[in-house]
Amino acid sequence: MQRRAARPWQRLGGALLLLLAAAAGAGAVRETKYYDHLGISPDADEKTIQKAYRRAALRYHPDRNPDKPDAEEKFREIAAAYEVLSDPEKRQMYDRFGEAGLNQQGGGPGGPGGPGGGFHFQHGDPFNIFETVFGGGGGGQRMHFQFQQGGGMGGGMGGGRPQRETAGLYDNDAFVQDLTDDTFPEGDTEWIWLIEFYAPWCGHCRQLAPKWRKLAEALHGVVKVAAVNCEQQQGLCQQYGIRGYPTIRAMSGGRLVDYRGDRSARHLKDWALSLLPKHVKSVHKEAQLADFLRQCQAGGKEGAKWGVCALLLRYHGKIAFGEALRSNAEVSGAFGVSSYPTLLVVCGGNRDVVVKYEGEMKSTKIARFLNQFYSGKVCASAVKIDAATDFSKMRVAQLKQILQTKGEACRECVEKKDYVAKIRQVFGVAARDEL
Repeated sequence: MQRRAARPWQRLGGALLLLLAAAAGAGAVRETKYYDHLGISPDADEKTIQKAYRRAALRYHPDRNPDKPDAEEKFREIAAAYEVLSDPEKRQMYDRFGEAGLNQQGGGPGGPGGPGGGFHFQHGDPFNIFETVFGGGGGGQRMHFQFQQGGGMGGGMGGGRPQRETAGLYDNDAFVQDLTDDTFPEGDTEWIWLIEFYAPWCGHCRQLAPKWRKLAEALHGVVKVAAVNCEQQQGLCQQYGIRGYPTIRAMSGGRLVDYRGDRSARHLKDWALSLLPKHVKSVHKEAQLADFLRQCQAGGKEGAKWGVCALLLRYHGKIAFGEALRSNAEVSGAFGVSSYPTLLVVCGGNRDVVVKYEGEMKSTKIARFLNQFYSGKVCASAVKIDAATDFSKMRVAQLKQILQTKGEACRECVEKKDYVAKIRQVFGVAARDEL
């Protein structure tokens, strides 16, 4: 049987691909435009490609950006990139020959440009691609999406579902952070995040809301408490596989951890605190206490004049932390503690210079209390100056600050003993050997 000769345009297409292949073999720069549109690397897997498309498509959907004239163009670019990279054959052709190779792609047993014909590649409808990815493809019906105020997306078969409430439960809340696709703390290893995924029309979510606000206030400064409105951030909630409301997860060590316990504020708080890194030294005996206090005798970090020993997890690296249980009478007795919990700050490792916290055991108030110690003024004011005061445990910088509390300076002082003498003069006390 006589073989039919290829048409001139087919021979031209095949020749172009041969030239492209030769260029690729000669070390030509690989085209990455489609990968750049989605913000991914050329070795991205299928899951990463779809995830990147979802995020970018929601961000640039024209209905969501009526005031941005370039939104539709970007939306089309994103759809074109996804159409190619999500199809293994098209992606392989693009990786080998770039966009020019797609435009000359052929079919049939002869391969590109061979017998059986070829075609000029054209991108599909970006809105159809969007609907297919977000659950509207198939069945012969068309999914209609309508973006609502705040970025939410409603949808339904053949005309849309009834509108549901989309206003957030935590809009403008002082302590609960409202997360979006752009602010979600993906991979954060510095903080512990407690995140509620919710829908504003969900009854259980509404019941949880006052507890969540209370929890956020109690943990402020220690654990970040946030929420995601899944009516407004549908792409984000789909990305993280949210199937029911409320769903509570924690970002710990850069990964999400599910919470499956009781939804009371107390249980949620205990769970969040249990995820914090352990930087607390247990102090049970007198010897352990002495060892612990030595940590802050040499002076605090970051230029502080007084080393400080206290109990609060978030100040790790600036303040040494220790805890003693109620049963540790040896340690409690050393400070005359009879009620629990009690927070004490020991200045410079000196048991004679102790400041007791008198406020509520709430993180925000404790934080304000401990922040006072950075300058050293509180510790300097707490030193009891009398004939029994042991100045040998103090450094010159601390002695200077004690004088400053009285508005005094000692320009003629050179050595430590000079400052001690000046303090005794200012405070009107005699040395032990002078009594």
